[in-house]
Amino acid sequence: MYQYVFVATVVLVLAFGYGIKNRRCGGGKLPPSPPSLPFLGHLHLMGRLLHRSLHELHLRYGSDGGLLLLQLGRRRTLVVSTAAAAADVFKNHDLAFASRPHNAAADKMMVGSITFAPYGDQWRRGKKMAVVHLLSPGRVQSFAPVRAAEAAALVTETRRAAANGDGTVELRGLLYSYTNAVVTRATTGAAGTTADKLKQLLGNSTALVAGVQAEDHLPAAAARAVRWATGLEKKLDETVDEWDKFLSAILAEHMEKGKHDGAAGEEDFMEVLLRLREEGTAGFELTENQVKLIVKDMIGAATETTAVTLEWAMAELVANPPAISKLQYEITRVANGKEAITEAELSGMEYLKAVVKEVLRLHPAGPLLIPHASTAAAVVQGYEIPAKAMLFVNAWAIGRDPAAWDAPEEFRPERFLGGRVDFRGGDYQLVPFGAGRRICPGINFATPVLEMALVSLLHHFDWELPAGMRAAELDLSEAPGLSTPLLVPLRLVPKCKTLA
Repeated sequence: MYQYVFVATVVLVLAFGYGIKNRRCGGGKLPPSPPSLPFLGHLHLMGRLLHRSLHELHLRYGSDGGLLLLQLGRRRTLVVSTAAAAADVFKNHDLAFASRPHNAAADKMMVGSITFAPYGDQWRRGKKMAVVHLLSPGRVQSFAPVRAAEAAALVTETRRAAANGDGTVELRGLLYSYTNAVVTRATTGAAGTTADKLKQLLGNSTALVAGVQAEDHLPAAAARAVRWATGLEKKLDETVDEWDKFLSAILAEHMEKGKHDGAAGEEDFMEVLLRLREEGTAGFELTENQVKLIVKDMIGAATETTAVTLEWAMAELVANPPAISKLQYEITRVANGKEAITEAELSGMEYLKAVVKEVLRLHPAGPLLIPHASTAAAVVQGYEIPAKAMLFVNAWAIGRDPAAWDAPEEFRPERFLGGRVDFRGGDYQLVPFGAGRRICPGINFATPVLEMALVSLLHHFDWELPAGMRAAELDLSEAPGLSTPLLVPLRLVPKCKTLA
């Protein structure tokens, strides 16, 4: 009890000084902003679903172009909520907003990672290495057998789950196991108990970095007091230690095994990094810790986000019978009686591609992406944005921007048929993976993982809601988190199909 009183006192005293400093910050024409409170700024306006809170504030206080300025404790924060604003930021000011803000949890667990590292030479070299050696089209294609095997295992596990109960299955666990297995095998070559341990570690890590954390918006001394009093510092230390022990054991196995016996295309990510370490990488030192960090970065970026997207896809399809019928018709036509569809055949499935885009529009894997930070002042849509401001790109709100989308709340994959809108960073009305320099480099890795699972589940099963439930009654509420999964895990009834 007393330690919380102490923390509150420290926070108020130190934040008061920052409050005076922030009020004295002059400048030109700033974006519109809601009324604020002393010390807290607008932190009190942040709800459990941050992307929705920011969208509601934008609708009430934001500029017509899609900008809103908030004061989150000591941090000035720019919120971008429309396609037009996103285009201005990424096309005209990408370099100014290419860095990352300080985050106590992420800095401790992922210091120096490609995802969270500040912009600079070290980050550029690290990203280039990942794109060229880990996430190139050839490397991604080399994991096609892994995706095919795990998609087949997903079908088998779905049948088993349906047979062991009342016919309904909870998809969340099945989908997470699938994505976890694919990612674990691609990054470390392992599966089974290794994947189970990773699931636990990822859950612990996500809980520590999700949401707006007040300690990241307070003066340093107050932040340390808050982390100590709430036990966050201890939890962070324990999680970092668990990750290190887990990855150190896998690294030791790889080093003991020595040089990979197969072709370069068969290497997992850790094998590639160890080979590059021996060969040397210009300007980028690959220490053992750096190898572990990059592998952890890849695992964290791909596992939960992909599973959550798949669950949303199945929910939206079941809630929209015409859409699931069209997709199953396309799958049946392409399969032509075969047991499985190959990845080569996926490339010509136009409606499948449209469904994936529509799901990512309505339910981006990270609704606010990873926050950016400005390293220089910029003028965005006529407003002056100071240096060292944090940037939230509300991809969830941009996907619902009425200036960019017709009937934006409707699930309508047909909007993408025959069009050229894509999610690879050039179309700012669809930015689930971001855009510009900090665009997620794992797009090519994630896309076939999504498509193979969807095609496999819809090829082998017809899907129904539990008895007595109508599509209109399906709960599509969101749970808080970095990737905002469904609040209520999706339960459906799979009916095995006869393939002929």
